Amino acid sequence: MKTYANRSPFDRLRQHYERKERACVECGYVDLDARWSVTKRGHEIHYQHVCPRCDSIETHVLRYD
Repeated sequence: MKTYANRSPFDRLRQHYERKERACVECGYVDLDARWSVTKRGHEIHYQHVCPRCDSIETHVLRYD
């Protein structure tokens, strides 16, 4: 059984993106060291990854009230 002690749901989602979303949608480059940044803007959480090859930005946004 997995434990998620001291990890927020937002951290777990970021880690999911880092494990599963490594291929750039623009150029197809597979970033094996994919690091997603997380920022909060108002009532939104933005997850972003910048492709090291073509500088394309992949973004996922969670909105909440």
